[in-house]
Amino acid sequence: MGQTVQFWKSKRGRRARAARTALRAAATCWCIYRLVLIIRVRHSAYVKRRAAAIAFRTLRDIARECKALEFVSPSRESASENLTPGENNLADLLSLTDATFVLTTHECKSSLSPNIHWACVKGKVVDACVPKNFEALISKHGYATSVSHAFIFMHAHLQGYRHVAIVEDDAIFSKSARVGLIDDVRVVLQGPNDWTFIRLGYRPFFLEAQHKKSTEWHLEDPFSCPALCVCEKFGTSSCRMVKKGCDMRSSHFYIANAGVFESVIADLLDVSDEHRIIDWFVLHRYSNQVYATSSIAMQEALDIPRELQEGYAKLFTRLCVT
Repeated sequence: MGQTVQFWKSKRGRRARAARTALRAAATCWCIYRLVLIIRVRHSAYVKRRAAAIAFRTLRDIARECKALEFVSPSRESASENLTPGENNLADLLSLTDATFVLTTHECKSSLSPNIHWACVKGKVVDACVPKNFEALISKHGYATSVSHAFIFMHAHLQGYRHVAIVEDDAIFSKSARVGLIDDVRVVLQGPNDWTFIRLGYRPFFLEAQHKKSTEWHLEDPFSCPALCVCEKFGTSSCRMVKKGCDMRSSHFYIANAGVFESVIADLLDVSDEHRIIDWFVLHRYSNQVYATSSIAMQEALDIPRELQEGYAKLFTRLCVT
């Protein structure tokens, strides 16, 4: 009689094959998940780029057609207050730029010296020029103001300006701009094109935040300068903040380099980003910003008084300028 030979299989072998099968299934699932994730990310990026391109073209058309911007003839007499009287040297500073834009809500209440190439920009007119399908851009006051800044950048981009000064009409200028600061700005504008912004008026909000966190039990805690906010001394009256990310707010007086016009416009028109307010989050994203070590412009329409604004600016210089 023949005997049936039975082959014995170890449990270890069966377990190894089951483990390999499970591993292959897991690897397959991971590859599928990764592929889906890549497709979704790329599709999202494509949608974002497409939306940005449409918004960019829309703003370009607005900048060409909208009558919100008016260059002022040097010969035009104005009964309004001159923002740059001869004794405060600000006219000399602004004349270094290709153009100056004064941003207001309805009508420019102030004027600039005749030797400055400047324009009045009416924010409410910019708002009225925004098509209904883009009204999300101006749904809040901060967004609307930011779109007006984007409008200025677009105009400057179309005109081929190398750099422009932007002044919001609630800026309050100090009595005198230091001659050293004017020389520093001239050096920056005529030197290597590696800077992004020159901040002549600013609000070191990171210091305000530290102050607000203090309590009566912790008043002895010293203020400190975050590493991102360290500003390297430059010239006699300015410094350069190499890193990005420092919470320095206010956009009432600054000079912008043409190298950032398009990227700032894209940031300000990105409706998918709720943090598209010019001075709150957008300016933070740029490195190599130059700051006046003595802020020469405060803001009238602000939630803290001028004296406190000046105090925080001086504290920034003392703690962060090295």
